[in-house]
Amino acid sequence: MPECAPGSYEEIIKHDCDYFLDLCNEALALELTREDVKTVQRLGRRSATPRPVLIQLSSGTLKNHIMATTAALRRSDRFSHVGVSHEMTKLEREQCKQLSTEAKKLELQDGSGESVYQVRGQPGEMKIVRLRKRQ
Repeated sequence: MPECAPGSYEEIIKHDCDYFLDLCNEALALELTREDVKTVQRLGRRSATPRPVLIQLSSGTLKNHIMATTAALRRSDRFSHVGVSHEMTKLEREQCKQLSTEAKKLELQDGSGESVYQVRGQPGEMKIVRLRKRQ
């Protein structure tokens, strides 16, 4: 998400929350309100590149709806540059990277070209699944 001009903490949080709500309402077609957003926090120090934003929602169901509809972001002109991902610990990121490497090896070993191996699941519960290649 783009950073707003330096200002008070409340202005920055309001800007980030409004941007997130616009993203959900316009691009993802989800009707979210300010009450659905618990916290909004920029991660890291301000620099030339926009920092990631950590958003905590009031329920896990809302998060699951957002994660299920993130493919719609690619079709949006205004939000196509925004990426959405689960918050993961360092250990979970390493596990995901390791599983991704294993999936690539399995795909190369398969050789038939009919299957694709991908890492799926919630952080901490990820596994490699075999999917049919789309024709």
